[in-house]
Amino acid sequence: MTISGDCIVEGLIRIEGTIVGDVRAAGLELARSGSVKGDLTATGGDGGETFVIAGEVDGRVHAPKVEVGPNGTVLGGVDADEAKVRGRVEKGIVARKRLTLEETAVVEGDVRATVLALKEGGQVNGTIVMGERAASTEAKPRGASTTTDPVVAKGGEGAAA
Repeated sequence: MTISGDCIVEGLIRIEGTIVGDVRAAGLELARSGSVKGDLTATGGDGGETFVIAGEVDGRVHAPKVEVGPNGTVLGGVDADEAKVRGRVEKGIVARKRLTLEETAVVEGDVRATVLALKEGGQVNGTIVMGERAASTEAKPRGASTTTDPVVAKGGEGAAA
């Protein structure tokens, strides 16, 4: 089953099919057979619900607690208070409290976490920043520019029009 359009749910949602659009919910379980082509965002609540990812998210995950299972993939990065990763995350992770990278975890991009537990075998292909200042800025994809100034070509041969 495929749903096209954003989904806004007041409670918990379990996704076993495909959603093409953003999802906002208090809690979320993305089954291994599920996929979302959009961002996942936690809504209100007390922050106690965990977003559990066993399928694929082609977008960013914003939630207080995030768990990426061994078959889970997040292509747009994770922004959380606490996160546990057993699968794959691209475009980095920001964990304002704690990040646990299990033996099977692969992170492509920068990792910023106040506390980091990296188990033997877990991989980070990017920069790791830890401590209080770690969660103050968003993680960047590997190879991303650290400047916010636009790139301007000067005149001459080969300059872009």
